[in-house]
Amino acid sequence: MTIATRTRPYASPHRITAIQQQAIEMREEHFSNRTKAIDDMARADPSADRFHWTLVYDLEKAPEVTGRQRLLECGIIPVPPYEMWLDADLHDELWTVIEALSLCGIYLLNTSHMPDRDLYCRLYYRILDEPTRLMPPSSEASEYIDCLHPLDMDHPIGKLYAKTLGDGMPQPSNKEYQRGPIMSGAGTINKRDMFLPRPSFT
Repeated sequence: MTIATRTRPYASPHRITAIQQQAIEMREEHFSNRTKAIDDMARADPSADRFHWTLVYDLEKAPEVTGRQRLLECGIIPVPPYEMWLDADLHDELWTVIEALSLCGIYLLNTSHMPDRDLYCRLYYRILDEPTRLMPPSSEASEYIDCLHPLDMDHPIGKLYAKTLGDGMPQPSNKEYQRGPIMSGAGTINKRDMFLPRPSFT
């Protein structure tokens, strides 16, 4: 299944092909520099193994990026929420962003207390612009973003939803992926979380 592709008719106003190519080249340059930096640290101090220096680099020395920057690698520039009046259009854009993030090794957690529009606005106006260390290739590591904000706990739905959550991180899965349905109703707990993409075993 092809993911991170808009299903509705859409023409980007941006020079997306050139922007995407530049983002991919920057990512590949970083991965090349990452390997060299880890090798240099391991040679400088052989008392620790390579895995130790890999963690040191990824957690302390890797450059900072935002989710919005990572989306460019998939050729996705998110559409402002105020430009999407139809629930179907916003749903398509939301899942396009969710899928593109997953291709970069970034996965969302705990979203089912929000309708589509609220989640998309939270992504667009806050989460996508939060800085984080540039992750290593997705085959080596995954990053999870918890969408249950502490302020959500001031709302009855947030409190109720928090009580349903288990401990621990989601497990990898090889189940067939499909997008969740439109979740437009506010004030209820929906089933979006069960449809979110997850790392696979392979």
